[in-house]
Amino acid sequence: MRFISGGTRPRIVGAVVGFLAGVSGLAAPRSARADEPFVDRPLTLPPLHFSADAGIGFGQGVGPGAPVTLASNGAVVATETSVKLGWGANLEAAVGLPFLGELGVRIGVRFGDDGIDAGWRLGADHFARLFDPVVAEPGVSAVTNPELRLRGTVLDLKVVELGLETRAVIPTDGTSDFELVPGVPLRIHIPSFARIDTGIWLPIEFDSDASFTVDIPAALFFQAGQAFFGPVTGVRFNHPGGQDDSSVDVPAGIAGGYTLGGILDLKVQVRTERINDASWSKFIGGGFGAGLRLP
Repeated sequence: MRFISGGTRPRIVGAVVGFLAGVSGLAAPRSARADEPFVDRPLTLPPLHFSADAGIGFGQGVGPGAPVTLASNGAVVATETSVKLGWGANLEAAVGLPFLGELGVRIGVRFGDDGIDAGWRLGADHFARLFDPVVAEPGVSAVTNPELRLRGTVLDLKVVELGLETRAVIPTDGTSDFELVPGVPLRIHIPSFARIDTGIWLPIEFDSDASFTVDIPAALFFQAGQAFFGPVTGVRFNHPGGQDDSSVDVPAGIAGGYTLGGILDLKVQVRTERINDASWSKFIGGGFGAGLRLP
């Protein structure tokens, strides 16, 4: 949802501080073994545990193409559309802090046309965010706006975990505004066999448009030795501000990986953002990368 009013920026800072304080007071992550299977890992990094992830992704999108001349007088009466391909990277790190929960930071890089042509965005860095399908970054620059994240576990029944999370996207790109993304992540474990990751996120960009997105991702991972794999899907409700063209996206894909030495995950994913669209194949993207966990 997008809002703006006089004196909004100071209130934004206060809202962020208040929300983060609320999460930190509720966070109570459990301990984790270094050799814990992927499907058994807790929702929040335990205190003094560290993670770092790097990914490369590719994304497709429908962009403007060459003009098409159909009239006998040579006038241009139509314009082609073409499927364009872009590449991007994602870098992130997180640490588990006592009493605060998991604190993370993320930044992405877009190569070539992706992010440089503001008329269309392929989101290749989004596909490089392995196993994190929430769309939040509003910038169009070659280097994305940095994102800060704080997540705390509020309910831990071992088999079911519920958390609170907020992401703050800092507008280093002059064309974008401050964005806050509150979320409620949910993880369900079938010990040593499978896990379900889902939840609900609400990206809020503080500008003059009255628009909103509700993002509800879902992923099911199975464990087979040191390998893990499964389908990813969800639903995304989009309502652009000032326009009557609301839409629903249903992503679909597959993701997986392999753990080396109990600390290094090699990960890969392929997905389309609109399986419910007749031209879904034009929105396929994917990524691969590695994640390190210490200790």
